[in-house]
Amino acid sequence: MTKEEYLLTCLGEECAEVAQAVSKALRFGLNVNFLDQDKTNREQLVSELNDLLSVVRLLADEKTIQPEWCNLIAQKAKRIKVEKYMHISQKLGRLDSENN
Repeated sequence: MTKEEYLLTCLGEECAEVAQAVSKALRFGLNVNFLDQDKTNREQLVSELNDLLSVVRLLADEKTIQPEWCNLIAQKAKRIKVEKYMHISQKLGRLDSENN
């Protein structure tokens, strides 16, 4: 296995851990922490997101992904797209219009 393959494997694992943290937050709430955990689901999600970003930065350092991976223009375009479809979902009654 190459270093690139190793880091890509780590990236996939971190993505899965973020997905798991999101799932737990949706099922049990962001402010809940179980007896065997020292972090709330919100804190765990933030921790997993930081782990993910760390691996992304390692991949950028290794030139596996472009150094300009953090593209603010692309991020803004994605935000506009997500907000557009969120608005459509609200109009269809699938998403609460309350701010929570």
